[in-house]
Amino acid sequence: MRILLINPPNTGILKAVGLHFPPLGLLSLAAYLEREGYHPEVKDLCVDRESKGDIRFRDYDLVGIGTDTTRFYNALKIAKRARKEGCTVIMGGPHPCFVDEEVLNTGRVDFVVHGEGEVTLHELLGELQNERGDFSHIKGISFVRNGHIVRTPRREFIQDLDQLPLPARHLIDMDDYRKTKFGDRDITPVISSRGCPSNCSFCSSSTFFGRKWRSRSVSSILQEIEELVHRYGFNAIAFVDDNFTLSPEKVMELSEGIIERKFDIWWWNFSRADTIVKNEPMLRKMRMAGAKTIYIGVESPHRQSLEEFGKRSDIGMAERAVEVLKRNGFEVFASYILGGLGETPEAVNETIRWAKKLDTNVAQFSILTPYPGTALYEKVKGRLFRRPWTFYDAQHLVFKHDHISFVRLQWLLLKANLLYYMRSRKGRKDVFGLIKRHRLGVGTLLRFIKEYFIG
Repeated sequence: MRILLINPPNTGILKAVGLHFPPLGLLSLAAYLEREGYHPEVKDLCVDRESKGDIRFRDYDLVGIGTDTTRFYNALKIAKRARKEGCTVIMGGPHPCFVDEEVLNTGRVDFVVHGEGEVTLHELLGELQNERGDFSHIKGISFVRNGHIVRTPRREFIQDLDQLPLPARHLIDMDDYRKTKFGDRDITPVISSRGCPSNCSFCSSSTFFGRKWRSRSVSSILQEIEELVHRYGFNAIAFVDDNFTLSPEKVMELSEGIIERKFDIWWWNFSRADTIVKNEPMLRKMRMAGAKTIYIGVESPHRQSLEEFGKRSDIGMAERAVEVLKRNGFEVFASYILGGLGETPEAVNETIRWAKKLDTNVAQFSILTPYPGTALYEKVKGRLFRRPWTFYDAQHLVFKHDHISFVRLQWLLLKANLLYYMRSRKGRKDVFGLIKRHRLGVGTLLRFIKEYFIG
């Protein structure tokens, strides 16, 4: 069977800035299929835009498309062409499984895969080759039969992630991703675990990958780092797990392994404020192993908003975490959510002032966005007014807010970025350092403005 897996092109800010990582989800699927005897191809249209219109879908039997919310319409365009040229089309990722009725009603997609796709896709391919047409026994899929949508039982999550092969990076050109830098180093992502117990109301990760945290072994992670360093020549790693430091013991062991193997790498990761405050020895070991930056979701100084978001933290914990990180020499990347359901414009201004007080290296301001699959989406779906999914980029208000208008919140988001990054000489230095580091010129700035305001 001739198989093509496609990563749709970016939209919005990511498209304008031009920062891209390899599509690890598709590469993990491809690696699993290779091990089972298939020969899939992978095409990433985020970096290979020239061939976007030149794909000969008639050369393939099956096309698999992985997409998130903002790229969903791009994914549907690909699906339309593939289906027209006779391909069976499968779609998955952290959006289609939560809107499978919308996906299947387009008539462009044959199957939607829910959650982790490695085992499901393999079983689905086997059934397609058998040509029996009985898919109801395959867990974790949706499809149309006799005009009705069939949803099979949910598939169990893979408990031992070490059973999965490393992502099939050899199926893409890794040199296409060297424009994304960490300092002056080439950075690339690694996923060392799946699942998140936090269950934040605005995030679908705990629904997509489950609330049970499942980690790969340290030896498996070190094996992947060794491949990235010695085979592909990358010298910086982004650990993109939802919560990389959930097990401080594992992080300490991994740091020891990096030091023992003399890997000359810089790395960054996501963490929680409470984990940071309680585990300063872990931070010191991470620094010895090359860790430079930690991303924490502080989100808001308002207790009501934090409770609404499902965050088990408070303003004091966030402030202590930033203090501890700075004391240990880390760059701090803090995220903030503007426009909680009970917030007023003054509350948003208080968040901006608090961000300036914390004075981290990077502040990421986002507008509260109800992604499908989240508790927030279920709460506000009756008042959505920006239906095009391309606007679900955390930079646009997409539902009727009780206290803040669309125009007001867009202005507050712009104000937050202007006031924060122009707050001091250090703030301006951070901005110009970012521009220099990523070679962001006038053309990029104009594209950013267009994508931000027009979409």
